[in-house]
Amino acid sequence: MYHYQNIEEPFFHFNFLKDIKVYGVYYNSFERYLGLYPFMKNGHIHDFYAILFLKDGKGIIKVNNVSYTIHPKTICLIAPHQNHSFAGLEDPEGSILFFCQDYYVEEFSYIRLLNVFSCTSQINGDLCNPCIALSEKEFTGILDLTGSIGHEYEHYSPSNNSVTIIRSLLNILLLRLSDIYEAISNGSNKGSTILIHELSHLIDSSYIKEHHLGFYTSAFNISERQLNDICNRYFNCGLKKILKDRLMQEARKLLLSTELSVSEISYKLNYDDNSYFSKVFRKETSLTPKKFRDIHKKLVP
Repeated sequence: MYHYQNIEEPFFHFNFLKDIKVYGVYYNSFERYLGLYPFMKNGHIHDFYAILFLKDGKGIIKVNNVSYTIHPKTICLIAPHQNHSFAGLEDPEGSILFFCQDYYVEEFSYIRLLNVFSCTSQINGDLCNPCIALSEKEFTGILDLTGSIGHEYEHYSPSNNSVTIIRSLLNILLLRLSDIYEAISNGSNKGSTILIHELSHLIDSSYIKEHHLGFYTSAFNISERQLNDICNRYFNCGLKKILKDRLMQEARKLLLSTELSVSEISYKLNYDDNSYFSKVFRKETSLTPKKFRDIHKKLVP
C-alpha cells in the first residue's frame, strides 16, 4: 500500500533499502540487515509487509506500542503502517523478508494477503498477536521455504525466472502460515472463513466492473453492515477500502507496465470521471498518477 499520513515515528518507503536486488521484495539475514540499517532497531513505520524468522535470540519486539516476548523459533508478521521496534532484542539470529503489496498481488489474491496478516489479531480472541512461537516441525518447514527464497534472491539475474519463483515461494509461505494460524485459532468462525474465500474470488473477478458494495452484498444475500463487520473482523478494514485498494493496485500496475494515458487507465478501471480517479489516486499515494509514473517507472527492471 502506498498510503501516506502524518505520523510521529520515522516512515520508510521501500526504496530506502540500498542493497535491494529484486524490485518489490527484499531478503537478508536479520543480523546483516540491522548491521546495514542500525536505525531500524528503533521505533519506525514502513509501507510494505515484513516477516521475521528468528531462529535464536530473546528479548522484546514492540508492535503498535505493545511488547511481545521473543523466544527461539519465533515468527513475527508486521503489516504496513504498524509502528514497531527491535531495540529490545538480544543477539537475534534469523532472517527477514520484506515485500510490497503490488509484488504479491501481481499474481495472487489481495484478500489472501490481508487474511494472513490480519489473522494474527484473531488468535484466541486477543487484540493482537503478531509474534508466534512455532514447533520444531513447523519452524523447520518454514525455514526450508525461506531458505529457498533466499537462494533465489541471492542468485537473481534479469535473465532468469527468480522474480516469479520468489513470488510463488512467497505465496506457498503465506498459505503455510495461514494453516498454522488457523490451527492455533482452533478453526473458529469457519463459516465466515468460507465466505471470505468466496468473497476473494468474487472481488478478483469483479472489482473493476463492480465498484459498489451492493453487488457484493447481493451476491451473498447479507446486509452491507454484516459484510463490513466480517471484513473488519478479518482484515481490520471495511469492504469499501478493500475494493479501493485493489483498484489502486491495478492502477499502479498499469501506470508502470503500460504506456496508457491516465484517462485511458481511468476508463479501463471503470471510473466515470477521470478527475475523480486522479483525486482518489492522489489521496492514496500523495502523488498524481503522472508523478507516480515518473518517479517509479525508472525503478522497474
